[in-house]
Amino acid sequence: MSCKKIEWHMLALMLLLYNLSYAQDAGSISGKVVDKNSHPVEFVTIFISGKNDSEKVLNGTISDSVGTFLLSNIPDGEYLLNVQMVGFRKITLRTAIDEKNRKITLPLIVIETDTATLARVEVTAIRNMIRKTDEGLVMDATENLTQIGGTAADLLKNMPFVMVSSEGSITLRGKTPLVLINGRVSGIGGTDRSVNLEQIPASSIDRIEIISNPSSKYNADAEGGIINLILKKNTELGTNGAFAVGAGFGDRYRLNGMVMLNHKTEKWNIGIGYDNWYTTRTRRVNGDRIQLNIPNEYYLAQRRSDKRTIQNQMARLDIDYIPDKKNSLTFGATWLFQGEDNHETLTNTTETSEKDFTNRYRRHSNEIRRFNTAEGLLAYTRRFDHPDQLLTFNISTAFDYDRENTLITTQTLSQQNSETGDAFLQKTHNYENSSISNFSVDYIQPVSNIGSIETGYKGIVRALDNDFLRQNQVNSNFVTDTSNTDLFNFNEQIHAIYAQFTGWIGDKQSPKFKITAGLRAEQVLNKANIEVKSYNVKNDYFNLFPSGNLMYYTQKENFIKLSYSKRINRPAFGQLIPFPDITDSLNIHSGNPNLKPELAHSIDLSYNHFLKKGGFIASAFYRKTSRAILSYTVLDSNGVAFSQPLNFGNAETYGLEGILSYNPFNFWTININISSYYLHIENTDPMINVQRNQLTYFAKLSNNFSLWKNGRIQLTGNYTSPIAIPQGEQIAVYFVDMGAQQKIMKGQGRLGLTITDIFNTQKSGVRTSDSNFIYKRFSKVDTRAIMFAFGYTFKSTFKEKLMENKFKND
Repeated sequence: MSCKKIEWHMLALMLLLYNLSYAQDAGSISGKVVDKNSHPVEFVTIFISGKNDSEKVLNGTISDSVGTFLLSNIPDGEYLLNVQMVGFRKITLRTAIDEKNRKITLPLIVIETDTATLARVEVTAIRNMIRKTDEGLVMDATENLTQIGGTAADLLKNMPFVMVSSEGSITLRGKTPLVLINGRVSGIGGTDRSVNLEQIPASSIDRIEIISNPSSKYNADAEGGIINLILKKNTELGTNGAFAVGAGFGDRYRLNGMVMLNHKTEKWNIGIGYDNWYTTRTRRVNGDRIQLNIPNEYYLAQRRSDKRTIQNQMARLDIDYIPDKKNSLTFGATWLFQGEDNHETLTNTTETSEKDFTNRYRRHSNEIRRFNTAEGLLAYTRRFDHPDQLLTFNISTAFDYDRENTLITTQTLSQQNSETGDAFLQKTHNYENSSISNFSVDYIQPVSNIGSIETGYKGIVRALDNDFLRQNQVNSNFVTDTSNTDLFNFNEQIHAIYAQFTGWIGDKQSPKFKITAGLRAEQVLNKANIEVKSYNVKNDYFNLFPSGNLMYYTQKENFIKLSYSKRINRPAFGQLIPFPDITDSLNIHSGNPNLKPELAHSIDLSYNHFLKKGGFIASAFYRKTSRAILSYTVLDSNGVAFSQPLNFGNAETYGLEGILSYNPFNFWTININISSYYLHIENTDPMINVQRNQLTYFAKLSNNFSLWKNGRIQLTGNYTSPIAIPQGEQIAVYFVDMGAQQKIMKGQGRLGLTITDIFNTQKSGVRTSDSNFIYKRFSKVDTRAIMFAFGYTFKSTFKEKLMENKFKND
């Protein structure tokens, strides 16, 4: 079907929706529900009854995520509008629909807490850890007891559809997702596209949202979907706060702390927060390679041990100013620090094809890294008389300052492991200064009662300066290795405009059909240069990114959703920087400045079904990708394996996903997630030997128990199948975690206990091969640990969100 025909069909559909809304004389009532602090209240029940028969409900709905509601198809008459929610005082308003006033927009409805009712209510059921929305999934960090530690990456281990590697890298449906913080591209996790979630303390996160097939209003750089981290923010009147401390041990010890303080008046809200965690980690790695074309070094055995100390700190300042009900201004500042001291010892031994000893040497690397990020944010929101009309401005800038220094000592050993000859010393430094700036303006305009139009502009500017130096010891002096020393600069601008229409048939809150159609246009300007070698790369391009979805709702609020989007995957800084990492001199990897971005078309069909005691979600997806980016390894005649990302040909991905939530008893809730996808690579360079068909699947099981008053236990299990990669596979990964929490001190305090990797089974590894080598590598980190935490809140709504995520599970 041509683009012109699609445009005419879309126009006809919009006109049909518009005419349907005016095809009857029935009236409507719309409004917005807020609390006493003017914050929207979700899931409020709103219904109308007859003036003379208040017991008979004639029409009803619930408020959405921004507090708005709409009752439509109301005949002329006088009514009572009822607004109620558990824990709040019921409100009843008189209203009327007549010939002169068929579209009623109510002033803000303010509901107040009913303290007497709350005092009589005791919630014993376990809240669902995972919730389904029109766009994707939401997971409350509060509900994740088994990962009450460390970083955002740890939280995602129990998130459906998400895979987390042993090194902390994240994939969604086999691709790296776009990570947003509070709905925007942020520098908190680094200015690169591949955000380092190991740098973000999990104790600062309130909830995590996943959007598998995002619409046009989101950045196009989201081939793998979007993961949105929502940070905690308190908005209760007065002065309130919370603090928590924790300690634990595995092979070595771990410490953690958090404090939050907030003060709010009617117009001002000022909050500060500080999170830190300090952990020591050990790791052992065994690698064995058969080098088929090197008879004298046919067998290579590598034995490595690491001792690493990691510290993360994050401080935040948030200031909100709300002069009136229609305007609000927000300022935010964040500082993040990460320090790593890594002591790595690697012993390499080679033997002939006849198993005769030929060579052995020990390589010790002392790596010191210090990383600082500073980010500032300014946001303005303008509301209008219509509750759905909204204008927002956002501007933010982040600067990263990264310093890594490594001293490498290489010592030759005899077959009996005694030192022979003098040690050879090398120095490297990798200094990186980078920045990212965002500017956006977004506007939502309601279109009568049939939908709304969203439009806006977003700009992103990235800059990177990378200074790489390698020096070798010569006669007691360090001499610069000019062939491996250089400066790499990268600059990029992305300018985007978008327009998106969302419409529905039926009530807005409970429609029969809902459709979204949008188009995003992006102009990209980027260039990279390697200064000393005088090598320049420039890549400017323009793309259009259409998207659309159609949702059908049943009477029982089940729904079917069909989605389409075109997306792009631009290479991350780490995939572009050409300087090799020589910590392991026989396994070197580097980036590729010549990489081109991937382009992908995605189709997603999902079904959401509610049960009396739970529900399930089933999804099927297909993705067609051009210029697929995959890593490839080549072994040279000197026994050095060089790995680098390359653009392959077209690729197709087919996948199935499912989530089942079930509450067999009031004290027990089960969540099961099963995901699988099949990757087929269509075209490759005939000189490259690549595995064209790759299958991956994984399963996650979470059991939540509330067996006694004010206490909870959570038991989770994770299994990931062997993952096919271009030259082999990653081994299966599986582990079991347990967490428990107990309320104390009249609910103001919390005690937490966590045991990670109970059976000590969590490890990683790869098996790869090519025409001239066969390689196996296995890695084991000290993942089994036991941890304790204590937290206390005062005059704070954080009671239910304090004790989560206090420890790191490496």
